[in-house]
Amino acid sequence: MVQHLVDRSIRMVFAHLRRNRLIAAAIFTALLLLYLPTLTRVHTFDALSYVTSVERKPWTELFHPHHLAYGPLGSLMLTLSRALGYDNGAALPMQLVNAVAGALGAALFYLTVCAATGRDDVALPATLLLGVAYAYWYYAIEIEVYTLATFFLIVCLALMTRPTPWTARRCLALGIAQGGAVLFHQTNVLLCAPIVLSALSDLRTAWKPGSARAAVGRWSGYAVALALIVAMPYLYAMLVVSNFRAPAEMLAWLTEYARTGWWGGPLTVATIADLGAGLSDTLAQPGGGWFYLALGGVVAWAWGRHSQIPTGEQDDAQGNRVALTPLIAWLATYGAFFAWWEPDNIEFWIASLPPACLVFAAALARARWWSAPVWTSLAIVGVIAWGNYGSIVRRGDPSTDLQRLIARELAARSTPADLLIVPDGLQELYLPYYERRENFLSLNQALFDSGGSWDDACATIRSRIATAQRAGAAVLIADEALHPPPRVLNRHGIAQAQVDGCFAPYHATLVDLALAEPLPSYRRLPSATETALAGGWVFERDAMGWQAFNVAGERLDGGWRFRPGIDPALLSPLLNLDAREVTAIEIRMANGTRARDAQLFYAGIDGALTEEYSVRWQLAETAEAVTYVIDLREASGWHGIITRLRFDPVGMGDDGEIRVEWVRLRLATPSGKQALASVGRLSSTLSICAAHAA
Repeated sequence: MVQHLVDRSIRMVFAHLRRNRLIAAAIFTALLLLYLPTLTRVHTFDALSYVTSVERKPWTELFHPHHLAYGPLGSLMLTLSRALGYDNGAALPMQLVNAVAGALGAALFYLTVCAATGRDDVALPATLLLGVAYAYWYYAIEIEVYTLATFFLIVCLALMTRPTPWTARRCLALGIAQGGAVLFHQTNVLLCAPIVLSALSDLRTAWKPGSARAAVGRWSGYAVALALIVAMPYLYAMLVVSNFRAPAEMLAWLTEYARTGWWGGPLTVATIADLGAGLSDTLAQPGGGWFYLALGGVVAWAWGRHSQIPTGEQDDAQGNRVALTPLIAWLATYGAFFAWWEPDNIEFWIASLPPACLVFAAALARARWWSAPVWTSLAIVGVIAWGNYGSIVRRGDPSTDLQRLIARELAARSTPADLLIVPDGLQELYLPYYERRENFLSLNQALFDSGGSWDDACATIRSRIATAQRAGAAVLIADEALHPPPRVLNRHGIAQAQVDGCFAPYHATLVDLALAEPLPSYRRLPSATETALAGGWVFERDAMGWQAFNVAGERLDGGWRFRPGIDPALLSPLLNLDAREVTAIEIRMANGTRARDAQLFYAGIDGALTEEYSVRWQLAETAEAVTYVIDLREASGWHGIITRLRFDPVGMGDDGEIRVEWVRLRLATPSGKQALASVGRLSSTLSICAAHAA
């Protein structure tokens, strides 16, 4: 009779395990079928950064100190997908990995809750709550590190909450699993805190000479496994790939983000508000806070009249099988760190979802099997899923993605050679990824590369603008780069007046692009050809793409001033002028040297500047500003497309100063003459002279 009961109990246990595994498989399938159709087509900055890096760099350059394994994994997925015939980039393969990891993590979580609570009824709403929570769902369909890291955390959770004594194999597996979590996001070293509590609890339970030695041995195995899993890849990346040799280099690489000063800060009212928003959005968008209250009400209900645990029997009740101390320590450790680090960022709260959902399941397990609180929790989770589905679909719709619309409009208003100055790094990724625009600079990146020094960032911006102008290209500048928001100014300790001073040379020639709402404002510096045809180059505060050679003491003050040396020259930007439309070139300059010989060169499509294609003339014997008109209608070689001008103001200097006020074209068309006349009114000292041919 006893043997029969034992056999029957064993059969029931195995039947229960088989049923749970079937339910876990069904959960995996259902969530995967939910994730795949909702794969986002609107990506975060980090997501596009990962994709572009994987597609453009060798795998050895993909090691990032904060998520070491993710880049090489993306490279592996790209290689496998190409081997299988898919050649549309790394985005979809990397999203599929996350979707599978998210669904698999939820299935494992279901089995974890079943084992920890002994209740498959409470495991179902807790698992679905995890799987459809906004943050978990969104990052399971995005290209990000957090879902894979959370999968390993769920493995750790399963090992930590298993209601059986600790063994050496289990501790070893825990070290390996945590190592995987750390390799996908280094902040998961925080998990050491709750694990230490589990180890101390085990050591206290086994405090006998032989047992204590065994406990120390198995937890030493955990520590060694964790150290090896984490240290070996990091050492490979630092010593072999990056060729670091000094400890200071390694430390600087490992702590790059932490040293930016962008993260962390004192606890303020704003921080608390951000924390509330982050936690609310992690669960649901919109209405996450209300759902927390609803689920809390269900827990209170479960602990009330529907409780299956009589007073005085709580310690032995099945619903209290979960060891809550490590879970609370987990939530407290991660919660305290990320509340300080970046409280409103939902991606960081994903790591807290599995223990939080397990605590919810443990509390719900106070209720009777499949009682009203369990069904009510399932209904609440269903409402959360419905609301999050709409939010995720809307967020992933590229037709409503403002950044995509901005990138598309900028591409339509520019050429690949034009420089695009954008406010932040998101457009630095959107422009090349979606619009194949490679010539860009973000204000944030300039500040980051300069270590927050505005002087250095301004020098970078001006250098990039000068390079674009010399190439004859236009420059498009975001109004948010011209007028950064207060958070950017405050972060870097700069004032709007400093920004205005940096862009001051360009204000006079900036043209508003007049983009339609809701697109932000952008302004444009015309290309060299446009400038030439619209009124020429007025050298008041900017050389406008021209370059001076063999001169000294360059400055812009009432014109372009310099002291010519031997064979001085002013070289124009690249141009695309139809020679038939230009009859003459006007140059207004003041010559403070004794030299009187001047020469103008012009190049065709081959770019060659030769003596044959040039005009010489004599300068007036005065140090006052004179306008010289160089008639080109009969000049040798003045035909076809003109791509460059070179003006030699004198043959050789004598330490006297030359001031060039402007260079402009005389156009053959009436509209061109009208435009030229309007620009001519900028100067009240115009003096027109006939050119003197040599």
